[in-house]
Amino acid sequence: MYAGHNYPIMNLHERVLSVLACRYVSEVVIGAPYSVDKALMDHFKIDLVLHGNTPVMPAEDGSDPYAYPKSLGKFKQINSDNKLTTSMIVERIIENRQQFMKRNEKKEKKELDYIEKNSSLKA
Repeated sequence: MYAGHNYPIMNLHERVLSVLACRYVSEVVIGAPYSVDKALMDHFKIDLVLHGNTPVMPAEDGSDPYAYPKSLGKFKQINSDNKLTTSMIVERIIENRQQFMKRNEKKEKKELDYIEKNSSLKA
């Protein structure tokens, strides 16, 4: 079942492990607040806040969630030049699942035919 645009493809555990696999990442904060403020940056000793080339959504109060790191010059927007989108990944998953199901239906039919043929020989 597809739960909508921007729905996580991986569960939390998988996402944390994927991010930790990046050599530039030293720690992952689970349940971090959306807005990056002084307390967060001080507590985790954050040197730089990065954001990909997707649009930045405003915080619940309408403010820029990256205002504080921007004011310190510790915010950088990066361009990955990667054209792969979540929608494209979801489409691939659905397409591969359909191919997998078709292949397994054929295998199941062969197995059932074999069982039926061999069970009649033993009787």
